[in-house]
Amino acid sequence: MNLLKYHSLAIIIDDEKEIYKVDQIIDMLKSKGYEVVCINKNNYNIVNAQTYESLKDVPHNIDVVIITNLSLQTYEILDEIELLDIKNIWFENGSYNESMLKKAKDLRLNISCGLSLFKEIARY
Repeated sequence: MNLLKYHSLAIIIDDEKEIYKVDQIIDMLKSKGYEVVCINKNNYNIVNAQTYESLKDVPHNIDVVIITNLSLQTYEILDEIELLDIKNIWFENGSYNESMLKKAKDLRLNISCGLSLFKEIARY
């Protein structure tokens, strides 16, 4: 997936151990001009992006949903993606399993998986 053609990104965070990594991703994306929000059901302190409890709460359209770690919450996120007619999902290295990929494929999403967002953004 060529991230350059998209503008609005939502990063899912549901593990407090991932906050540092997510903060770095947000900073990098914002420095490249992307509009970034976080989806965070657990009220973790994310200081560099507007945070919402659900994709449904975001007041604008989302072009790409970014999954940063393997979590059962991903199934709920996939349901929201379908409901909101979002077409693109990015699975960071290690953030998915075959069942999640199958569900994303069944939803006919454009899928990027097994890539490092850091490396991909650095290429642009």
